[in-house]
Amino acid sequence: MAKQSDPTYGEIKGKIPVYKNGLDISGEIIVCQEGLIIRADGSSIKVPLHYVKMLEKSGELPLGKVGVEMDVFDQLGQKHYFHFGMSDQHFLFLKKLIPK
Repeated sequence: MAKQSDPTYGEIKGKIPVYKNGLDISGEIIVCQEGLIIRADGSSIKVPLHYVKMLEKSGELPLGKVGVEMDVFDQLGQKHYFHFGMSDQHFLFLKKLIPK
């Protein structure tokens, strides 16, 4: 089976489901070798990993999930704010990927 890849950010390493609340999937974050594709809150954006300027927990949600706040900048310099839930394990994985 061939590995999937994105033409801009390379090999797809995985997909992280995101939740509007603790139960209903409302989007996903596709983790690529060099960037992220964020599909949430009715929008879709591709960003290099170093364009993520803030990724923090905002609280606890049911079923082992956490609220997450994320600020990213697109290639035109516009700031995008996301607030969604994800599993605690996915949050820790994503936090390790983001350059400090």
